[in-house]
Amino acid sequence: MLHEGRVVPALIVLSHDEQRERLRRDCPEAVPNAAVTGDICFDRLRASLPLRPTYRRALGLRAAQRLIVITSTWGADSLLGVDPDLPRLLAAALPADEFRIALAPHPNIAAFHSEYQFGSYLADAKRAGVLVPENVDAWRACLIAADLTIGDHGSVAFYSCALGIPLLLSTAPTHTVDPASPIAQLLNAAPRLDTAGDPATQIRRTITDHDPNRYAEITARTTSVPDRSAELLRAALYRTMGLDEPTAPAEIDTLPLPPIAFTGADAHVVQVRITDRTATLTRYPAERLRSPDAPPVPNTHLAVETRETYRRWLDFADVLLGPPGADTPTWIAETLARLPGCAVAAAPAPDGDWLVGDRDTQLGVEGPYSAGRLFASIAYCASTQGQPLSDLPGEWVIHCADETFEVSVTLCKPN
Repeated sequence: MLHEGRVVPALIVLSHDEQRERLRRDCPEAVPNAAVTGDICFDRLRASLPLRPTYRRALGLRAAQRLIVITSTWGADSLLGVDPDLPRLLAAALPADEFRIALAPHPNIAAFHSEYQFGSYLADAKRAGVLVPENVDAWRACLIAADLTIGDHGSVAFYSCALGIPLLLSTAPTHTVDPASPIAQLLNAAPRLDTAGDPATQIRRTITDHDPNRYAEITARTTSVPDRSAELLRAALYRTMGLDEPTAPAEIDTLPLPPIAFTGADAHVVQVRITDRTATLTRYPAERLRSPDAPPVPNTHLAVETRETYRRWLDFADVLLGPPGADTPTWIAETLARLPGCAVAAAPAPDGDWLVGDRDTQLGVEGPYSAGRLFASIAYCASTQGQPLSDLPGEWVIHCADETFEVSVTLCKPN
């Protein structure tokens, strides 16, 4: 603030009156140059709250799916500084059809390591289905759409809490912030994520038990002038420059729609439970197999999409899922011939229905598109229990997370 006793900045922008009091405590000479203009980032988030259903729809989220935003500031004490593998580990631990995860990293992380190196660090997390928005407005939209935030001492976690979104802290380095600041109070008050425990149970409990006003006294200090930052900041800047303001009003824009939607992982550990003609599936990203501390899930197999480029998953696949295309029966037969460790292959036919087959039998699956790939796992599970694919034709009900599908399965005639 000072150089040789002189205040350096011509204008010091503050978001809340309490910051001016702390400035008066630490550097009273700078107080005349300070202006409380609010928080333009927070005002844009507030303005965008009515668009939460729109952002969730643009992100490809179903109503019952839970979006978890992991946010990390920069430095050794940040979430990624303390636990750089947390996004991957969390994604691998959570049921893939119930939860989606987005990561909002501070731009200084990529600036320090380089975009290429940071992208390399996150490759495993992305393979587990973690979405890493490419621009600041995209993660802001994710924050509006979120059901819970996992964070640290950065501003995004505080914004999340101020918006009424449930919060879990992965790390809370109180020694890095002013003890009198609102963020210090939040670090002392908010619950911690127990990485040694079951994250799904903790997340569900935190969402269910959440009171959006629990930290209202703390987050009230986000801004003294909510929704007025555009006009106050512009006035302060033009006043400092000695220029006349434009006559048009300064306004806050809402956030644009996120340019990318969740696609999820391309390889899953799948658990199937069959009762008569009803099957219940739970899927986890295959990265769970690379997490030694993850509790084992009994009676599972590996289902892999052909767009997955990680060779290990292709080598270990029990079920291979292909893209739409012509001559699906031939594709199934030739693919299984080239992958001796794979038991079942499936892909959509040109008419949209799926074909599911092993080396002896092929089945047609008529029903919702998403159900076809799920039935491939049912076929595999049934075959491991001694039931050949030829016994499976008929009507089936499939439960997966919050969705229920009905499919009709028929036996395909051999070519």
